[in-house]
Amino acid sequence: MKATASSKVKPKTKASKNTQQSPKKATNAKNGAQSSKRHFPAPWSLTGEGFLFPLFGRKSYNSEMAFLDEEDRKSYKGGLGSLMLVNYERSDVGPYHELLYIPGNFEHKDTNYKRITRIFVSSQTSVDEGIRNWAIPKERADFVWKKEGRVTKIEVSRDGKTFFKIKIRTLGFNFPVSTSILPYVLLQKAEDGSKLSTAFIGTGKGKFARIESVWSDETIFPDFIKGGGMKTGIGASPFYLTFPVAELVE
Repeated sequence: MKATASSKVKPKTKASKNTQQSPKKATNAKNGAQSSKRHFPAPWSLTGEGFLFPLFGRKSYNSEMAFLDEEDRKSYKGGLGSLMLVNYERSDVGPYHELLYIPGNFEHKDTNYKRITRIFVSSQTSVDEGIRNWAIPKERADFVWKKEGRVTKIEVSRDGKTFFKIKIRTLGFNFPVSTSILPYVLLQKAEDGSKLSTAFIGTGKGKFARIESVWSDETIFPDFIKGGGMKTGIGASPFYLTFPVAELVE
């Protein structure tokens, strides 16, 4: 996901048209035809450390500030979402950092899905392949990720300007974590209007984590607390994550 200059207006993007296709493994012939560079198709296997903080989406805030387009606003239902911060130590495209925001559920044909509406990563290859494989709207940014004992400090910037800062403290003892307890099925929208569904699978060792402070420039990234965020979440180190091939959904 390419970086763009920040804007002072509330985030809006043009809604895309839906296409009617039977569920099947997704491909991106357009990108494949136009580029001869090496691609990294799904599935991906990733390991590293990270944090997940739940939110119970406030529709009044997220409808305006979570980077939803017109179609998103109509299908947005609120409910359980999350803030995630990840340090991928190994992946199919090498190590990189990630910051993402899921404002809750979006309804599509009587089924609720999660949707990543804002996401930044530190690798341009991850940007390009994330869009290509899963229609995840990644953009590139610079990360500072510092650990001092139980405290982790993370700053995210682009064009030399910091737009997100967080300080997190891990608490207590280790326990097993798995996405089977809290499954996340994503439904992302490709540029051609098609919808790609992905259910990622993860396991690892976790600890409770507490946000001690958090700030964001809302013109670039939503305010997690205003969006319905909770300051207590999970820190996982290590975790093992698989991102499978996406499926086209009618």
